[in-house]
Amino acid sequence: MASVNLDQLVQRYSNNSESVYHTWFNSEARRDALQSIPSSVCNVVLSIKNGSFGNDFKGSPLETVLNSITEQKQVFKGAAHPFYWKPKLGIPDIYENEQNKRHFAQFLECCLSEASGDDLVKEINKLDEYKIKGLGPAVANILYFLHPTKMSPFNTAMVKGYNLIFPENIKLGCWQSYLKMRETIIKSNERLQPSLSEDLGAISGLLYDVGVEKISLDTN
Repeated sequence: MASVNLDQLVQRYSNNSESVYHTWFNSEARRDALQSIPSSVCNVVLSIKNGSFGNDFKGSPLETVLNSITEQKQVFKGAAHPFYWKPKLGIPDIYENEQNKRHFAQFLECCLSEASGDDLVKEINKLDEYKIKGLGPAVANILYFLHPTKMSPFNTAMVKGYNLIFPENIKLGCWQSYLKMRETIIKSNERLQPSLSEDLGAISGLLYDVGVEKISLDTN
């Protein structure tokens, strides 16, 4: 359970005209991305299946997807970095390893068609079992734009805000940590209704604002 009064925190968040709730969550840009990104993800799947995906992030259909995400103001700044091909490190290993590339395409295709949160978690666990080097919960930012009421976005600031609010010690780079964080976010968001949207971008924006210290937990 949260160690702070979430209801009061949400009220301050929603009343702050400079909060992510107003500058991003309620923006036309976010709504446009929710409409356009699923078709762009379909293009990623199709390009892998037909062999045209390529062996680099630059110029790939995946870059198009991440460009649409990183355009979502400061909230997703740096969201594309985990997907840049780093040859010396061999990460993420979805560019030169054909089997991993196919696993990634299968994952995205299943997530496009799945309707339930439980089924999406099963697909995440299946992807995690493949142990594809460098392919971690940064992918959740793509999933959010496919299923905004079931999958929460994920970045450093949100993790920091989450750990401050709840408090826990969630780590970056681990799918199981992401799933634990997501479960708490969903339960908290359900309890907060109707103060926030069922779209998990709203409460994730709160985590972000706390993480970047735009909104303080100190009410004094």
